[in-house]
Amino acid sequence: MKEDSRRLTDFRVHLLPVVLALADPPWQRDVWLDPSAFEKLDHVFRTLFDDFCDADNPESYLGTSLRTQKEVVLMRQLGTALNTRKKLITRR
Repeated sequence: MKEDSRRLTDFRVHLLPVVLALADPPWQRDVWLDPSAFEKLDHVFRTLFDDFCDADNPESYLGTSLRTQKEVVLMRQLGTALNTRKKLITRR
């Protein structure tokens, strides 16, 4: 396996489970809509903004953890949504 392919695989192994969890309606219902549920969102934010992507500037991860331009666009939309959510949480 080429080094670039290995790096893409390594980054995606961490990125995809976080994105899939965020796209899971039962998970959202059980965790985000239940004020008594505890969810450590630090892992989500670190994965999407620091460690394996930069959802604010996903273009730089095209070919590393994101495969296509469409994934870049979708990651930017996800980053915008999460930043909005984070701002609402910190205001409480």
